[in-house]
Amino acid sequence: MKKYFALSAAAATLFFAACKKEKNDTPTENENEEVTTVKLTFTNAAVPAEKVTASWKDLDGSGGTAPVIDKINLKANTTYTLTTEVLDETKNPPDNVTEEIEEESDEHRLFHLFFVNANAPVTDSVATAATVIPLDKDANNLPVGLEVSVATKNAFTGFLRMVVRHQPGTKNGTYGPGSTDASAEFPIEIK
Repeated sequence: MKKYFALSAAAATLFFAACKKEKNDTPTENENEEVTTVKLTFTNAAVPAEKVTASWKDLDGSGGTAPVIDKINLKANTTYTLTTEVLDETKNPPDNVTEEIEEESDEHRLFHLFFVNANAPVTDSVATAATVIPLDKDANNLPVGLEVSVATKNAFTGFLRMVVRHQPGTKNGTYGPGSTDASAEFPIEIK
């Protein structure tokens, strides 16, 4: 009888401990954003009426139909202000992910990287095409990247990749921490 009672008490303790563990008082981490559309607008700093726009759309996600991508044509040795708009057009009306990134700016960082070859690893990005300087900051004075200055250099033909990094609790201004919400690559020519 004592053995049965001891087993029953142990089982009850485990049951209540397991029930207690199921309750999670800590908030869950925000999931990555769903992104189907990226719109870039380059405004010539010297001639603000001169704008270059490009969009990248992948409405059915990776593995489906290839994304529709505009080619970017910029002038060499010219400074542009680049603004990035990010949308989820699977929803009706479309979800403006740009606003979510602004609201959670301490968790997000946009990068605009130049590559000679398409789909190259991030470590292959080149600084010879342009200098990119973020103009917007979060509450911790870290760059966000929705608005950047792009100072083109000499002629260049390759690719510009815009990457949204989701970095809750780990954002430090660098690419490394976190995960990728979106990555959109555009063919680009600077001449």
